Amino acid sequence: MKRIAVLTLLVALSGAVRSTPIEAQGTGVSKSDRQSDKAAQKQQKALYEYRKKQEKAQAKAQRKADKQQQKAAKKYEKEQRQLLKNANHPAKHTS
Repeated sequence: MKRIAVLTLLVALSGAVRSTPIEAQGTGVSKSDRQSDKAAQKQQKALYEYRKKQEKAQAKAQRKADKQQQKAAKKYEKEQRQLLKNANHPAKHTS
């Protein structure tokens, strides 16, 4: 009797072990860990892209400001040359 009971118990336990799904056993890295890693990488990439766009826009604004400043400097130099030229020549009298 004892042998039959032990044999039945062993068969029942071996069947229960085989019926447990493989996913229920430890897989090392859980699904939520992988998802959180992917989310962190996605956020890091988005931040990198944002910073890159900001730097590009800032560089463009700086180029525009530099160009305007050069244009203003040229205009000022031209005005100064005209004033100097007019100061060196006597005014014509029309009578």
